[in-house]
Amino acid sequence: MNSLEVKVEQLLREYRINQIRDPQFIILDNADFIQMFKISPKTAQTWRDEGLIQFAQVKGKIYYKLKDIQEFLNNHKGRKEI
Repeated sequence: MNSLEVKVEQLLREYRINQIRDPQFIILDNADFIQMFKISPKTAQTWRDEGLIQFAQVKGKIYYKLKDIQEFLNNHKGRKEI
């Protein structure tokens, strides 16, 4: 496994163990993001393609910082459609 991929997995494990509360350090994968918003994978892809949400990609796996998700929500408050 790639060392960056290992580090991301370690961060996720540490978050779950220590219940880190700083949104800068909480990382969600694409499946969590899709489930959180109750959207399709295609909608998540469209949001990424349009630059509406910041993300990182490691070996094809997509990750989002909770801080970026909060920013996304703040930028789109009050809109009927995103």
